[in-house]
Amino acid sequence: MLARAAATSIGVDARVGEIPGEYCPGAYSVNARGASKRVGIGQRMIRGGAHVGVVVVVSGSRLLRDTLVPVYEALGLDWDPDTAGSVSDELGREVDRDEVADALLSQLRGRQALREGDLDAETLGLAERLLAEG
Repeated sequence: MLARAAATSIGVDARVGEIPGEYCPGAYSVNARGASKRVGIGQRMIRGGAHVGVVVVVSGSRLLRDTLVPVYEALGLDWDPDTAGSVSDELGREVDRDEVADALLSQLRGRQALREGDLDAETLGLAERLLAEG
């Protein structure tokens, strides 16, 4: 898995799988040492389309926990705040998003050819129309 490999490349003891009490539990969560979630991966498939989203908690785990506590209480869901952490927490130093992005891109480059480019006018126009339709 790309997210696990990227986390490992910068020093996280990254493992894949749900841990008891994690927020937004999922079989493909990336955790540190089997103890706290660092990366969440979600997917949705419908006829004619698919979406895969990844959230990497680079820093700010306290803010994440402070935000999730009242949400999970309001929803009446069990959750262990100790399972929410960040890459910075795990490495014991401040990590910025560029370091994590570089690690992800490095792993992706090792799997397929990448090229930078701009979206064409037709695609941008479609995106604007879809946004306006709300």
